[in-house]
Amino acid sequence: MPNMKTAYFYGGKDIRVVQEEIPTPGTGEVLFKVMSAGICGSDLHNYRGHRVRDDVRWQQGHELAGVIAGLGEGVTGLEVGQRVGIEAEHLLGCGECRLCLDGQYHLCVDRGMRHGVRQGSHGFSQYDVCVSENVTVLPDDVSFDAAALVDCYACGVHAMNRVPDVAGQSVAIIGAGAIALALGQVLKVNHASQVILIGTREQSVELAIAASSADVGVVTANEDVVSAVLAATGGDGVAVTFETVGGQSQLIQQAVEMTRRGGVVSVLGLFTKPQAIDPVMAMEHEISIQWSNSFSSWNGEREFITALDLLVSGKLNPEPIVTHHFGIHEIAEAFATAHEKQVSGAVRVIVTPWG
Repeated sequence: MPNMKTAYFYGGKDIRVVQEEIPTPGTGEVLFKVMSAGICGSDLHNYRGHRVRDDVRWQQGHELAGVIAGLGEGVTGLEVGQRVGIEAEHLLGCGECRLCLDGQYHLCVDRGMRHGVRQGSHGFSQYDVCVSENVTVLPDDVSFDAAALVDCYACGVHAMNRVPDVAGQSVAIIGAGAIALALGQVLKVNHASQVILIGTREQSVELAIAASSADVGVVTANEDVVSAVLAATGGDGVAVTFETVGGQSQLIQQAVEMTRRGGVVSVLGLFTKPQAIDPVMAMEHEISIQWSNSFSSWNGEREFITALDLLVSGKLNPEPIVTHHFGIHEIAEAFATAHEKQVSGAVRVIVTPWG
């Protein structure tokens, strides 16, 4: 088989691009040429040294889109040359347990396993293989970059599905990254009356408003965040606060304080340290704290497809979210840019393996 370029991660900032054989699709699998792959916040957790194991090299890149280059035995309904979006393989469920049968495959105890083999997307490669069920054909007018953002939009769809109806309600989003901006657009499409977005950088907050991801922006360095949200809601607070930052920040308590009595805090951010929460305030105000992990299906429809349908409808605005592009030979610089966003202004960095 011919060779391809692929990136391996050896821990922290040690990223190496190597040549290896193009994989062969097995039964029920699709080989595709990767055209766009986004650097997700979870990829950056590994880059920052928060990976559980660092004794083996690994591959990353689960926000991706490409072109079908080969079909394994038994694959039907797909053709070589079709442009496709790929649902992340680490979300695969066993298909047989209670959670999978209920459509919540993202919660499967054996998530990411298929036939005893660990599955994962390798978007920071020129080619990858995946199971055919995770492949969706793209309309011609959906760009590869936009398709690589469907994962972000699907996370937003899932978070929205899990909270009370946002139509006619004021909501807040803590964070101004790609997930936050994608979520804001999803909330506005679903008729939230006011989306207040909170970020640390004036540039990213302004971008969120320009991208139709928010109606009101709050920059943490310029004003007290909780006071600003209360002022924007007539002192009542928002119906739902979505936390999208995670990491080592202490933001869940802040989310509780800006949420109205009887409201909901939805946590999308992946935290790497314990959170300090005032249980008395949360109890007295009956604030529900809810967790939102990736996406799967809702009322029988895969949330990845729901997000893609919104994208195809033209109701979403993905272009402003993508701020930087790098070829695979520049992947170390790409990760540094995504990591140092306070300096670079990055929101979503895209790696183009053929660039």
